[in-house]
Amino acid sequence: MKKLFGLVLALGLLVSIAQAADLQSVSEFESGQLYKAGQINVVVMKGNFYQMGRQYGALVKNEINEFYDLATKQIGLGTDKAPYDEVLAEMKKGLAAAPFYVREWVRGMGETSGLGADKQIIACQALGPIVMGEGSCSGLIVWGDYTKNGAAIAGRNWDLGTKALAPYQKFLTVAVFNPTGSGQGVADINYVGQIMWQSALNQSGLFYDLQNGGMSDPNSAKNRLNSNCALMSMMLDSTSFEQADAFFDAVRAQGGLLINVAGPTQGACYEWGTADYRRRVDDEKGMVAAANNFIDPTWHVTRSLPPGAPAGFTIERCSNLAALAKKNKGRIDVNKMKEFFDATIPQGGPTFYPGSGLKTYYTIVAAPKELKLWLNVRDLQDWTEIDLKPLFSSSASNML
Repeated sequence: MKKLFGLVLALGLLVSIAQAADLQSVSEFESGQLYKAGQINVVVMKGNFYQMGRQYGALVKNEINEFYDLATKQIGLGTDKAPYDEVLAEMKKGLAAAPFYVREWVRGMGETSGLGADKQIIACQALGPIVMGEGSCSGLIVWGDYTKNGAAIAGRNWDLGTKALAPYQKFLTVAVFNPTGSGQGVADINYVGQIMWQSALNQSGLFYDLQNGGMSDPNSAKNRLNSNCALMSMMLDSTSFEQADAFFDAVRAQGGLLINVAGPTQGACYEWGTADYRRRVDDEKGMVAAANNFIDPTWHVTRSLPPGAPAGFTIERCSNLAALAKKNKGRIDVNKMKEFFDATIPQGGPTFYPGSGLKTYYTIVAAPKELKLWLNVRDLQDWTEIDLKPLFSSSASNML
């Protein structure tokens, strides 16, 4: 069987059971709580990762099962293209390489979701075969002279070079983990049950988003710690921007990635390669834009990026975001950032448009200092505010 995917781990961590404004309480299980923000599920968990897995599996049981049925049909599970035993063996191998607490979270889910252990292992990685290599995201962070009050604001589009994920929009979930014993609160924005961290905000006011950098660094360091696992550790442990910055100096990526990181009052893009990295800021007074390619001029080997689809519209998206930031310098707030990401590329924004061959699935705007997120889930639900502060456990460290 052709290998279906490379495991891209992503998880979200930590949270409490306090009622947040504008969230509708739906159900409880053990120490977990399910809320609704419109059509978006917000799952709040507390305990060790096994306990949090049990909570998650029970609270979004229906969604996990529906997701499994849809995804496994799409990848052809059980057919000659994807024989069940071979897929399961491959996904068990992928999960075995994950940290213990990720394996425990999946084990807990399998006990309460109704899928059982083996199907749960497939479910938590089923997105990989559908989206692998298709990432086409973009992001902007502004702070300092660029924002109204000097605090950082981050925006990110989660884009793909495929429209195959369109039926999955209803499964986008905010998972808030409150691990007991060690670690701090982390909220993950992801499709239901996936161990594929893409964007997260932790309790100390650090936000990150991940972008595919394979066009600039297509290498794969297969024996290296999975990059999403490494990012998970960064979010669990880092209580300051300086600690996150030091992480990239110490750890190399498994494959080429761009990671935008925003703290309460600053930000940077890390062009994170398999052999080296660059910390890029476009304007030290408070702005950086990124979109899938390494563009720091100090890379030893540089190349001119072509316009349009061959370079993932990197030139257009980065130029548009930088121009919007400069035009609105000193006046940018959350609402202005939303406006930036509502605009398509022809309109001077970063968002893909019909006919471009790529699709923007959802957009996040984060105010790390306020511990707030705004989500625009395309074709499902317009901008929705989620205040994470009352959801994070009060016993976890908060350095704001």
